[in-house]
Amino acid sequence: MTNRIVLGLLGSCAAVSFAAPALAQDGDDSYFRRDRNVSVQERPRPEYQVPPIQAGAFLYQPRLAIDADSTDNVFATENDEESDVILSIVPSLNMSTAWLRHALSGRASVNHREYLDFGDESVTDFDIGANGRLDFASNTEVDGGLNYALLHEPRTSAGAATRSLEPIEYQALGAYVGAEREFGRTRFGGTFDIRSFDFDDGELLGGVEIDQDNRDREDYSLELRGDYALSSDTAIFTRARYLAREYDSVFDDASGDDFTRNSSGYTFDVGADFDLSNLVRGQVGVGYLTRSFDDNDLAEVDGLSVDGLLEWFATPLMTATFRAGRALQPSAIIGSGVYTGTAASAELDYELLDNVVLNGGLSYAEDDYEGIDRADERIGANFGGTYLLSRNVGVSANYYYSDQDSTGLAGQQDYSVNRFVVSLTLQR
Repeated sequence: MTNRIVLGLLGSCAAVSFAAPALAQDGDDSYFRRDRNVSVQERPRPEYQVPPIQAGAFLYQPRLAIDADSTDNVFATENDEESDVILSIVPSLNMSTAWLRHALSGRASVNHREYLDFGDESVTDFDIGANGRLDFASNTEVDGGLNYALLHEPRTSAGAATRSLEPIEYQALGAYVGAEREFGRTRFGGTFDIRSFDFDDGELLGGVEIDQDNRDREDYSLELRGDYALSSDTAIFTRARYLAREYDSVFDDASGDDFTRNSSGYTFDVGADFDLSNLVRGQVGVGYLTRSFDDNDLAEVDGLSVDGLLEWFATPLMTATFRAGRALQPSAIIGSGVYTGTAASAELDYELLDNVVLNGGLSYAEDDYEGIDRADERIGANFGGTYLLSRNVGVSANYYYSDQDSTGLAGQQDYSVNRFVVSLTLQR
């Protein structure tokens, strides 16, 4: 995978994703601008950034990334680990408009991963998407977007069929529409989002099918949020989110009865977003979450919700980023509707030279499954750097370590993986 810093430093457009992006704020007098500080990754480097190709009112940014990835545990197994080298080729094209009002953007990319020893693991992913924004008077904006992707599940995924001869392929389709209005010290917004997932069946040695239909689903979410600015650099907010998850099929449980994991629930939180002096910027929300299920065999789940991001600008050349979250995630394991995912991470970016950036990070995650006896604990670490040779060429080298400890009667096998990735990015 191409290093995230290479992509950022080469000035790529933001990729269209399933989650609705934050709506841009217009006007220098806005109480909600958070651009007082600039992180190491965000800092403009005109001498190392290629201006986009302009054709009329449209701007284009083609890019090609080539990775060499060495791993010591291809199948994420506890014993009998297998090593391999994976070559990745990732051409992509970003498009945006140069309009003074309104905006349109899009992205298309292909990611081919070729395993030199284990050819059955080789896959080709692609995604394509577009979004647009309409600007109205009185600081009112409406945006929307579509995205489609054909992807393959990594062997380290919690729901991966580890014995499958080839990685599980799935399709993901998303659409959203959002609106936001800002007046004075007050801002209100809302987003409606639909996501659909369709998993292909896997196959065991001997031709036995691994049914994945029970994972096909649609997610519907609605988020409403209101902010009040205490000052030009600090605002408090309250947020309500509703999620409904519907699976395309039911299946028989151990007793032979129909079993479904359809669910719905809410998350309510309050918090603050801020950009204080030249030290910190972030957004932190804490609240309550709940989820109930159509099937009476699955108990209602509730608890603490956490969603936080904090950037510390230790020096003009060093940015530390901290993230923490606690939320309910869809379970890919039959018998469990959701798991409670708790995660925290710390990242450090250091600008050694204008064209050399070093990076490192640590992460921790714990997944506690509801309805079955399983808990996964994962730790991760990475370090490396990026060197921009010119406006058109960037290289990076990074080391990644990940380890999982899975416990319980339904636990997955433990594993640890060491990876070393060298990347070359070419941009016109």
